Amino acid sequence: MPRASARETVGAIMPRFLIATLPADGHFSPLLPLATELTRRGHEVFWLSGQAKRARVEATGAAFLPFIDAWDLDFGNLDATFPGRAEAKGVARFKYDMREIFIKMVPDQIADLERHVANVRPDLLIVEPTFGGAAAALEERCGLRWATFGIGPLMMPSPDAPPFGLGLTPLAHRTLNRARNRALNTLIDRTLFRSVDADYRAMCARVGISPNPGGLFAASLSPHLYLHPSVPSFEYPRSNLPAQVCFVGPHLPAAPASTELPEWWGEMLTDERPVVLVTQGTVATDPDELLTPTLRALEHEPVQVIAVTGGPEPTLLPPAPANARVARYIPFAALMPHVDVYVTNGGYGGLHFAMSHGVPVLSVGATEDKPDLAARVSWSGVGIGMRAQWARPDKVRAAVRRLLDEDGFRARAQELADEMAACDGPARASELVEALAARRYAAAGAGSVSGALAGVSA
Repeated sequence: MPRASARETVGAIMPRFLIATLPADGHFSPLLPLATELTRRGHEVFWLSGQAKRARVEATGAAFLPFIDAWDLDFGNLDATFPGRAEAKGVARFKYDMREIFIKMVPDQIADLERHVANVRPDLLIVEPTFGGAAAALEERCGLRWATFGIGPLMMPSPDAPPFGLGLTPLAHRTLNRARNRALNTLIDRTLFRSVDADYRAMCARVGISPNPGGLFAASLSPHLYLHPSVPSFEYPRSNLPAQVCFVGPHLPAAPASTELPEWWGEMLTDERPVVLVTQGTVATDPDELLTPTLRALEHEPVQVIAVTGGPEPTLLPPAPANARVARYIPFAALMPHVDVYVTNGGYGGLHFAMSHGVPVLSVGATEDKPDLAARVSWSGVGIGMRAQWARPDKVRAAVRRLLDEDGFRARAQELADEMAACDGPARASELVEALAARRYAAAGAGSVSGALAGVSA
């Protein structure tokens, strides 16, 4: 009797998934646990991303698909690729990235998705938000459903939450909060982000797709399923939260099997002083913004500092203080259980690594989504948020002392850790995408799915 194919189970067809992400680590790494879980369950998984991510894609069991027309950018060096970006600060930097990078890359993303979809015939697309516009175009053209996997704070407008990008928190008084948020949303739509929305609509017109009625920020929201890798306690409440948004808890990559720990690891474990971890992340990697000021701030404090550059070679930095060690990369899964305070410029994955271990946070940043993340750190009670591009050593020192001395921060971080532990993130997310793919089969039948995709040119 012939064996069942990889797409068949008893009385059912196993859906096939295509994941699409930018190669930037904050856009790519959060989906690694999901891809691993889906392949473990027997699904065929394909992953479209930059060439530098091939080995990590294949390590999950997924098949790698390369960018062909889409920009394969070095996200650790965007300022060199895009002249004028370095001069933009704060909200201006955010607008620059939206207009000059994310909107302009959509047409080529569509071309690559059309090409690969025609070849591998997936039953569902799973994309991070920067591929949302391209995924919506594919659904409009061939009916292929898609799910969004969030990589940062929720961006969709709400009368209950301040507009994304301003680094604000909700007001305690509900009526005043809603009045402020409505006014700010209207003002921003008509002024600050008007040019961004115009560029988005012009791009849609050029490629022949319908713009999302809610504008650019709503374009990343799949109408079918939005997997949010966090918990409600770290996100502003919304009375109008779309029904398809599901909190699935953090997706945190495990430590590599062949992790080589630094030679000072044993000394760190036997040292009784608290461990303060400071990291620059993988996009905003200038050590003068946070890493160097933190080393200066804590050089005379009774702590041991672990500084992770996220890119630059440690030898390029000034000599570290006697109580500090500097490394380019250390797997958080190995290090975080030993950390007492986490100092960061606000990467979403790093924040969730810390919170999932009950570690209080100092979040500092003024570009990309960092002001909004710093605001959520303060609002949720897990730590202290500062909106600043360059950290001041005196403020870092005072904040770290508070996080070490005041038990409320650690207690609140542990509450979120318990909430996250109950989510079983990758398993829950897999169940949801399986259910969405199954609904597609129920509605159209397997033959109809292939037929719909046949209209997409290879």
